This record gives sequence, C-alpha cells and structure tokens, in this order.
Amino acid sequence: MNRGIDELRKKFEVIYNALNGEYVGYIQMSDKRIQHIYTKSKKLWGLDALYEDSQGNKTDVNYVLEMALFHESTKQSILVRQHNNGWLYKEETINDSMPIESFYTITSDKFKMKMAQVWEPKKNEFCLDWEVMELQCLMFAGFETPKGEKS
Repeated sequence: MNRGIDELRKKFEVIYNALNGEYVGYIQMSDKRIQHIYTKSKKLWGLDALYEDSQGNKTDVNYVLEMALFHESTKQSILVRQHNNGWLYKEETINDSMPIESFYTITSDKFKMKMAQVWEPKKNEFCLDWEVMELQCLMFAGFETPKGEKS
C-alpha cells in the first residue's frame, strides 16, 4: 500500500470511529464521484465498505476526500476534508438563526442538499474598526425532504 494513503486512512479512522449516533450526509472518495449518500438518518457503515472498488474488491489506492454529516436531533454538523497530508475537521451546531440554502447537487436531481451559513462578528478596519458580520464557513445541514415524502 502507498505509505501516504495508508497514513491518511489511519488518521481518518480515528475521526470516523469516534462518531456515534445516526446521521444524514455523504462521503466522497478520492477516486470516484460521491456514491456514499445517506438521505435518511442511520448509523455509519463500516470503513471497509468505503475502500472497495465497483466490483466489491478491496483497493489500496483510494482514501476519503470529504465527509459531511448532520445529526438531525442535535443539529450537529460535521465536516471532514482531506487537506495535504492531514484532515480539516470542523464541527458546528446549526441553529434557526443561520441562513440555510438548498440546492441540487451534481450527484442527483432527486434531492436538495441544505447548507448553513455560519457568520461571526469581526472587527473590520474598513468600517472604522466596528464589528461587522463575516462569513466563516458553510456547513452541511441535511437534505431537503422532497415534496410528497415524509421526513
């Protein structure tokens, strides 16, 4: 196995195995389009399933590129993104005051993904050092329930 990929996988395992509960979300692997999508809350599947090719054979050439999860009852959003030889990990609680936009993804036109905007007040030198709201990040906030379906 490629040493760099092996190290990435081991670091990701620590993050992944610490997650408890049921989530909606997606996981994108490095070698394919997004295939692992949860539109209904459920427990995460085993890591071995992520490292399989299209025929179900284990592969040692891919790794998780990005994972976005949302816990519907706690409103906890988790973003994990591969960055250089490590992981960017961001966790936010989504509240009703956050603007949330819905849009179709490149993977499907059957459901819309919801993204929350996280804003924070920051001093701004161009506004006489007054605090202004600045966008800090976009966080995954689940999927919009298609019309006619129960959530």
